[in-house]
Amino acid sequence: MTQPESPEIAIVRLGEGEAAQFAIGALPRAGRLPFSKVEVHATHLTVTGQDGTTEELGSDAEPLAPAVIEQLLSDEGLVFAELDEDTGAPVSTERMKG
Repeated sequence: MTQPESPEIAIVRLGEGEAAQFAIGALPRAGRLPFSKVEVHATHLTVTGQDGTTEELGSDAEPLAPAVIEQLLSDEGLVFAELDEDTGAPVSTERMKG
């Protein structure tokens, strides 16, 4: 019996400063950054990668902090960073604007 292949996961940071939230998710992966589309909802974001993969960041049950949504809608935008598992340092970043 073969083991199913486990999906790639990434530790990500949404936002900067005290408003930042951390999450474990499937994005980003090679070929997905920069995002081709970002949709803003009241409690979460829907992002589409360059490869067409769509994922929700946050949900109605686990909403993003209002400050994260505010950063996305600001003139500066929201910094999305994939973090190294061992060091916590950013591996790749993208600034999204809603």
